[in-house]
Amino acid sequence: MKHFKNIKNLKEYYDVDLKHPMIDIFKYEDAKRLKLIKDEPISFDFYTISFVKNFNGFIQIDNTKFTGDNGVLHFIEPKQQYTCNSTNPWEGYQVLIHPNIFKKHFSHKEIGAYDFFSYQVNESLLLTEHEEQLVENILSLAWNEFNKLNDDFSIPIILSYISTLLNLADRFYARQFETRKAFGNQLVNSFFSILKNYYSQVDVEIQQPTVQYFADRLHVTPNYLSDTIRHHSGKSAITIIHDFIIEEAKKQLQMTDKTVSEISYILGFEYPNYFSRLFKKKTKLTPSEYRKSVKSI
Repeated sequence: MKHFKNIKNLKEYYDVDLKHPMIDIFKYEDAKRLKLIKDEPISFDFYTISFVKNFNGFIQIDNTKFTGDNGVLHFIEPKQQYTCNSTNPWEGYQVLIHPNIFKKHFSHKEIGAYDFFSYQVNESLLLTEHEEQLVENILSLAWNEFNKLNDDFSIPIILSYISTLLNLADRFYARQFETRKAFGNQLVNSFFSILKNYYSQVDVEIQQPTVQYFADRLHVTPNYLSDTIRHHSGKSAITIIHDFIIEEAKKQLQMTDKTVSEISYILGFEYPNYFSRLFKKKTKLTPSEYRKSVKSI
């Protein structure tokens, strides 16, 4: 697997002049003259935005394979393995962004704050015709500015275009979640089903339930699972998990004489103090105070 630590390494591999060390924008149409890497996993130490059209093949991110031909946006975070192959040349744009470039020019921006970079292909963004045209126009403006780099204003202007694209992607994902309600409902229902039976497992060492655990069971990424659940329920996955833990704790406190420490271990907490802090945060009472309040009724 080829790994590129920075944009300079990638441009050297392609034997193309480096225009800027922290950002790069190129058209896939121009890639046919390059040593385009196909069928071989590659990875980067920077973020990648890929907009593809007329694609006839597959794109794979880590272990997930996606096939599609028109108007697809992929968001890839550092270290993810990326493989692509198409029987025909495809169109579109690829944007490479070093994670520190937003900090350098916009102190309030954090590219990693956009959850969809870690959705992988569990939820690539499938664009409507109108959205596709909008994305293509924004990337065209960014590409034109990048190929001029006339002055000190160029990079901030390019980043403004990219910021607009990322904010639009948030809107488009909300639309996509809404149009894919059936899949979302199925995912949410499966999550609640596994959660409901979490403490019923036998011959398993129970650990504190995490979003990662449920995401692994449902074959999606943690961010994608949490965003889907938030879209359908109004709460994040971790909030729902914590609420479930507290309800289980209340049952134990009401129906058993186990100590708070024993209950915390039953619920998968390694440290009873952490369990007590979570319980008080959710109920405004310590576990002992809660037990006294229900016993006195």
